[in-house]
Amino acid sequence: MKHEARLTVDMSSEEHMCLKMASAKLGVSMRDFILAAVFEKMEEIEDEWLAQKAQDILEKIEAGKEKVHDFDKVKKRVM
Repeated sequence: MKHEARLTVDMSSEEHMCLKMASAKLGVSMRDFILAAVFEKMEEIEDEWLAQKAQDILEKIEAGKEKVHDFDKVKKRVM
């Protein structure tokens, strides 16, 4: 059996009307509109987090605090 969770969001009647109109304009339900927007934002946040993590690693490499391995040498050792 599939478990579903419920989330209640309080908003003004004006915000609700804007959401309803935007959803209707796109031809989707308000639920689908909200979920799409939330997951899009989550992807943006994840991309920013990954970019920051990559930047941190590059800074450590440049500072000599992180080792770098030659891909071809590693491949030869593994194979």
